[in-house]
Amino acid sequence: MSTRRLLRQRRRRSRGGIALLVVICALMFLTVLVTDIDFGSRVRFVAAAHTRDASQAYWIANSGVSLSRLVLMGNKQLGKYLTGQKEYCEAVAGLGISCTDPLLSYLPFINTGMLRSMVVAGGDIDEADVEELLTTGQATEKTTEESREGTSRFGKKNFLDFTGDFTTTIEGEDCKINISSLSSHTDPLIDDPVYQGLEALMSGEENEQWLRERNLTALELVGNLADWVDSDNTVASGQGSYEDNYYNGLPSPYLAKNAPFDSSEEIRLVEGWQDSVYDRWGDKLTIYGAKKVNITCADDEVVGMMLRAYGGLTTDAQVADALAALAQWKVEGHVIATCKDFKSALESEKGITLSSDFDNNCTNRNTVYTVLSTGVVGSVQVKITAVIDQSKSDAGRVKYWRVE
Repeated sequence: MSTRRLLRQRRRRSRGGIALLVVICALMFLTVLVTDIDFGSRVRFVAAAHTRDASQAYWIANSGVSLSRLVLMGNKQLGKYLTGQKEYCEAVAGLGISCTDPLLSYLPFINTGMLRSMVVAGGDIDEADVEELLTTGQATEKTTEESREGTSRFGKKNFLDFTGDFTTTIEGEDCKINISSLSSHTDPLIDDPVYQGLEALMSGEENEQWLRERNLTALELVGNLADWVDSDNTVASGQGSYEDNYYNGLPSPYLAKNAPFDSSEEIRLVEGWQDSVYDRWGDKLTIYGAKKVNITCADDEVVGMMLRAYGGLTTDAQVADALAALAQWKVEGHVIATCKDFKSALESEKGITLSSDFDNNCTNRNTVYTVLSTGVVGSVQVKITAVIDQSKSDAGRVKYWRVE
């Protein structure tokens, strides 16, 4: 074979190898391109579905807030009527229903499962639905389908014909200790009524031991709250130093606000009130309401604070004994619907006389409520927190709105 022929054969084999490489590269490129397009399409589809569900969940949660506002309006109007009718007030109180918050006492929560059951059943809920509500918070599958088919009283205008669910809870803010007046606190701080209330909340053997283990004091913690909202830059607890020293030393520094709280969650920004301290007492504090404690709905810790601050009780055992006596008083059929009833019960059962300051810091009404409404569609959940102020009108106005 001639040298020229051998060279031609080698060139052909070389061009054949290059063509194979080009084809392989083209297939790889097309594969990557198609895979990328497919992945991008799937991501956009999932994102669009999530956005759709999030939008639906938001409006479902919003509907829960609107329904809660309607309940609050009826609650206030019915409360006005009951408090003017002593016999009715005593009758419902015997059933564990507050005269001032009758609907809220009867409806600790509102959700779509309850509404579907009531609408389909015409107000008479079957035992199966009751059991399902208690275990899952939802209606049975059969009831849910019937509520969507227009078989309710609303006919074609069935307001439950939607996908998703909401659950709402309503909480009276006046059942807690209002700290907003710390912005104009008394000097020295230990003479301020809010300090005295919070100091009583944090006192007792168990609380004092808890504070000692963390090298904290009630004066320091309450002083930090006062420093956050008052207009000066001096430490309110009497140490005379600059109130922003702690905040300037943080990894991401900020300054004390020197203005009123905008939300209860803002308390977490205050020195000493992060994490465990807020977890222990944060749910007893509020920045809303009439700056008095509603004795008819306050929990045992807040009632214990009132007993320490205005009744002279000093030990955990004394407070527990007084709380047990109040519980027994109710079991015996007596009603604690007013501050006067509370004082009478203590004097009758335990011989405890509350100071005159109790009357100035006690109420039996709520003026501000927090509504927490959660909307769920598929795997998407949206929470709306709304604070409704009813101090000036039955309809109330929104003071705070947060979407999560």
